[in-house]
Amino acid sequence: MLVVGLEESDASELTIDDGFDVRRATSLDDAGPITEDAVVVRLEGDGPIERLTDARTKAPAAAVVVVTDPAREADGAIALHAGAEDHLVRDGVFTMLLPRAVRYAVALREVRRDLSTVDEVTELPNLRGFAPIAEHHLRMADRTEQPVIFVFVRLDGFDTAHAADADAADALARDAAGVVLEAVRDADVPARVAPDTIVVLLAGATDGSESLVLSRLVEAMAVHDAARPDPRSLTLSVGTARYEPGSSGGLGDILSSAFRGLAARG
Repeated sequence: MLVVGLEESDASELTIDDGFDVRRATSLDDAGPITEDAVVVRLEGDGPIERLTDARTKAPAAAVVVVTDPAREADGAIALHAGAEDHLVRDGVFTMLLPRAVRYAVALREVRRDLSTVDEVTELPNLRGFAPIAEHHLRMADRTEQPVIFVFVRLDGFDTAHAADADAADALARDAAGVVLEAVRDADVPARVAPDTIVVLLAGATDGSESLVLSRLVEAMAVHDAARPDPRSLTLSVGTARYEPGSSGGLGDILSSAFRGLAARG
């Protein structure tokens, strides 16, 4: 865990008595890259929501436990409502409660992540959020006898980039999402269904929509490359899948086939 703004004795006790791997920083700005599972941050001064937002921005995957002095307990309640996993008051039993609070916060963060319908990196729907929308469109296709087209966009080399630098890989994923959003129509449904893959369900009339989106993807890539003096290396593979009304296969089959096809190209 990373502890921010707490006393050195608190960090030492967590390391010696509870076996945590603890790193201490005086402020979030001084913490550098944050890779820990949990961030324990002391709320001081004005703006508890701003402090929480800062922690979330610097460590989007980490569980956040906020700590307040007894006179600032209301700040902790505000932070809880804003999305912190737990809040502790710095009193006589604080050090006894902190290890349990951190373990609870990490478990809660994992549950929230599992139940989330939005990808935290790109802010696109994730697979959990996309699946019911796509299944609805497939059922509608069976009734209207109109096909559904999916466009798959794979970020090549993502696994290698992520192994080398997770933050840089997340930046590439955000770039890819931005390119896709520039290319799709308002009625289309984009989602990040795997770490390296974004899918777009082409909604409404499908005649010509596939070619339109593919051509706009090329244009959006060109804009991406021209918009920066030193653009991040962004290489995308693109494929499509078509659901025919009455087909026996469902969304799972479509996704599996597309993943295999894109992987084969890499």
